[in-house]
Amino acid sequence: MQRTAQLASRLVPRPSIPRLPLRPPVPARAASTKPKPKPAMSQSLEYTADRGAELRENVEGVLSEIKAAAAPGHEARLVAISKIKPASDIQALYDAGHRHFGENYIQEMADKAAVLPADICWHFVGSLQSNKAKLLASIPNVFVLETLASVKLADKLQQALAGSGRTLDVYLQVNTSGEDAKSGVEPLTAASDDSAPLVALAEHVRAACPALRVRGLMTIGSWEASHAEGTQNPDFAALKETRENLARLLAGKGVYASAEEGVKSLEISMGMSADFVEAVKDGSNSVRVGTRIFGARPRKQ
Repeated sequence: MQRTAQLASRLVPRPSIPRLPLRPPVPARAASTKPKPKPAMSQSLEYTADRGAELRENVEGVLSEIKAAAAPGHEARLVAISKIKPASDIQALYDAGHRHFGENYIQEMADKAAVLPADICWHFVGSLQSNKAKLLASIPNVFVLETLASVKLADKLQQALAGSGRTLDVYLQVNTSGEDAKSGVEPLTAASDDSAPLVALAEHVRAACPALRVRGLMTIGSWEASHAEGTQNPDFAALKETRENLARLLAGKGVYASAEEGVKSLEISMGMSADFVEAVKDGSNSVRVGTRIFGARPRKQ
């Protein structure tokens, strides 16, 4: 009995612990609307022998077609459009002797220009926002901006280049197809006069932007016109007519000695992978070819 009493004295009852209330269920989080960070494009300049041979064969094929389409004495520049393609592809074509490359996205062009040879001639062929003028001006080997279509952008480029001692060549972009989705100034006709927006833009660049030089005109034609067979491309005809009338109107202002001199001085950039042969036949000075050289592009993330 004594042992039992001793054991009982050791069994001290535990104080009761109050139960905490259950937490309410956590509601499921809504899917984030923030865009996922874009994967960085590789800037490695190494390429395989097979890829180098493929690119060299492709560009030689395009150059052969350009030569066959050109009128006697006429030369057309081939701009290899390398958007969303790795820097190694450009290096492979550079090693094969090609120098003119085009990009649609200004940051991508800046990144590639920083790692690729300094004597590459870069063409910017995309839409350039005025707040990116300084970035474009920071790339020393830009050959030409092909998409100038506003006084605002011209002024921003002038500000960015002022004091640098550099002159940036520009093409004035003309919206020959009249599509709302495309940038560009309206084309000129025989009825156009000095008040036309394109004339005003050309005059503004000449008078107020000494760091810019109008090299010519550029258009991105409609998909339908580019893929139609057996008919003259109306966008090409409109750009040629625009050049003739711009030369005429600027000659009247004393910019050129004659309209004929103006036509010779102003290049036209028209023609892409689907229609560059017809563009060269129509007298294009510069064609922009991408998929025929580099192959199909993945969608930009």
